[in-house]
Amino acid sequence: MPFCQHCGSQASDTTDFCYNCGADVTAAALALPAISDAWRTRFALLHKAGGAAMPQSIALSMAERAVVRFNVLAFVLGPIYYVAMGMWKKAVTLGLLALALIGVIQMLLAALNLSHSGLAAMAYLILPVTYAARANIDYFTRIVLHDDSWL
Repeated sequence: MPFCQHCGSQASDTTDFCYNCGADVTAAALALPAISDAWRTRFALLHKAGGAAMPQSIALSMAERAVVRFNVLAFVLGPIYYVAMGMWKKAVTLGLLALALIGVIQMLLAALNLSHSGLAAMAYLILPVTYAARANIDYFTRIVLHDDSWL
């Protein structure tokens, strides 16, 4: 739920104004810590989509979904990016889950005698894509929802 920047009271998710003082509490006016404008934009889009689970993602345009769903730095740097953003627990968990999935895929490809195909090489994209797809949502969860859990 958003909080009013003017009076500090909790506002409803369904209104654009504070019931207590009448101030604007839309996604653009959410009270956030000192973060960059790029992160404020991502957080506003996530709020527009209904939060971390994004139940109302249909309200986002395709370009907005791309901004929320993919983080290039997380794709390139993976767990290093997560640790730098203060999400080391999620870095470890996502890394272990992705590596387990890669192992299962490699075993299946070996059983099907496809271990030397392009599919085997593509399996290694699972790790960076996992970090890239989760980074914005995980950071939103950490900063806005104050949830620093393992997954």
